Parts: sequence; C-alpha cells; structure tokens
Amino acid sequence: MSSDIANIILRVLAGNYSKGEDIKLKKWMNKDPDNLRKFEALRNYWSEQNHDISKEKILNNVKRRISEDKHQIQSKTLKKTDLIDDSNFWLKGVASIVMISIFSVYFFQTEINISDNTIPQKEIINKKNSYGQKSTIFLSDGSIIHLNSGSSVSYLKGFNNDKRQIELSGEAYFEVAKDINRPFTVIAHGVTTTALGTSFNVNTYSKNEVTVSLAEGKVQVEFDNEYNGFQDQYLVAGEQLAYNRDLRTIKKSLFNPKINAWKDGILFFENASQKEVFEALELWHGLSFSVSEPFDEEWRINASYDNQNLSSILTSLGYIQGFDFEILDKEVFIKNK
Repeated sequence: MSSDIANIILRVLAGNYSKGEDIKLKKWMNKDPDNLRKFEALRNYWSEQNHDISKEKILNNVKRRISEDKHQIQSKTLKKTDLIDDSNFWLKGVASIVMISIFSVYFFQTEINISDNTIPQKEIINKKNSYGQKSTIFLSDGSIIHLNSGSSVSYLKGFNNDKRQIELSGEAYFEVAKDINRPFTVIAHGVTTTALGTSFNVNTYSKNEVTVSLAEGKVQVEFDNEYNGFQDQYLVAGEQLAYNRDLRTIKKSLFNPKINAWKDGILFFENASQKEVFEALELWHGLSFSVSEPFDEEWRINASYDNQNLSSILTSLGYIQGFDFEILDKEVFIKNK
C-alpha cells in the first residue's frame, strides 16, 4: 500500500476527503479484490477498536515531547518577540506531533495486524456463471441477484454496517431490498450505480460500454474516471444510461422493459442485427457461431422467445431471414439459402 493511498484512506476514515480522493480510492479498490479486502479490514478495525489502543501511546508521546520542548525553551535566553514566535512554532509542532502520532500508530498497528491476520476479516464471496449458464443469488439482506451467462459478481459475506457493495462483470439484474442505512452499490467497469431499494439491470458485455437500465425506483450513476469531467447522473424508472468509455459519451434514453426479461428465460430482440442476434445466442447457449458469408448489414429482427431451445429459435429465424443451420457439438454453422 503506497503512502499516497494510505493518506487517502485515513482521510476517508476520518470523513474529511475530496471527491477526487474518493475517485482515486475507488479505482485502487477496483484494481484488485485484495485491495478491497484491505480497505474493509482497515475500516472495520477503525470502527470496532475506536482508537482505544492508540490513545494511550499518543498521549504518552505528546506528554514526553511537550516536557522535552518546555525544558529546551526554558534553558534559552530569548527576546520577548522571539519567545512569542518560538511559542507559536512550539504549539504548531505539538499539533503536528499529535496528528502524526495518531496516523502513524494507527497505520503501524493496522498494517501489522493485517499481515498477521489478527483482524477478523469477512469472507469475499465470488459467484461466476460459465457461458450458457444462468443463476439466482439470494443475499443475506433480502436482495436478489439474477446473474446472466458468462458473468460474475463478488461481494463481502454479510456486507458492512454502512453499505452493500457488489462488483460485477457481465450482466446482472438486481432486486434490491430497502435499507436506508446501507446503500446498495454495484461497481462495473468504472461505473458505480447506487440505490437504496429498487430494481435495475447492469450490462457490461460490450468491451467499451456499460449500460444501466432502471425498472423501478431511482438510482445514482457515478463515473470512476477523473478525466472525463462527467457529473453524476440520476435515473428514474423506465430510463436507461449507456456510457461509452472509449468515446467518453453518455446517452440517456427510454427502454423497452422486455430487454430485462432474460432473467425469466425470455430472449428478446428489438431491431437487432444478425451479428447481435448470434452473439446473444452464443452467450445464451454457450456455443460458437460460424457464418459462411459476411453479415448482412440490413438484416434486422424484432422477436421474443420464451424459454425455447436453440433449435426452435434458429428454425424460426432461418425461416424469416432465409438461412439453414447445423449444430455440431459446441458449434453452429449458418449458411444462407
């Protein structure tokens, strides 16, 4: 842990930090799950111990230093003006000693305790779906995660006393249990979505885009990129936000609620291209598609399939769009008629 991050953590724990520092800390935590574990351990230790261990040491250090400095001042022959200046300097020095003692003692103890594993650390839960697999996760707070194919989430078991934080890769639909004292936060590829009690979908399948779709309630969306200058965004039910990291653009729009129907086994296409349809089917069924001819850019489909198998879906699409198909093991071959 660098001294810069350590100082930011101290300011965050003390409740005296800037938005830029908050962004920098979140980026550090997002880089490595172990960083998140360290921060949570530090915060739990800070809260539970309430600095009891450090207080006595700090007080003794300050008393000793005050005694030494007083002796040095009394042993000097000074002018009145010099004495006032030195006194001010001495007072500032004592204040600095107090601050340094608090920080150094706390961090010295915390770092040792972490390395010795003497701080009780909460377990990090990791859930991952392979391609073609979907799952439903019931959280301890009553919230529910519908995790899509080829997706993963990680979170602290039981969460913390002041927040519920999930890290997501892929796509998931969240039904959030209301808890005004613990906001529910989803971090996905630099985008942080926060809610108190609502239902929303987060999709990060695209390499350069994150999409947040709100079904119920209200959410706040933050962007973990200090260089783009975006302000926090707020969504109400029926709104969708798409953030393109490469182009650094934000697009808000209304959306068809059926796009979230995947959690109920319904595959929905709205003005979808051939490429988009086959990519969705690859994720949905865990297969790869091989197309004999280049994608037809004018090829568009509007359809929904309710818990139908792959063969039935392809038969329907092939009839509409004019292609034949063959499924061999884990690969689907598409040939235009």
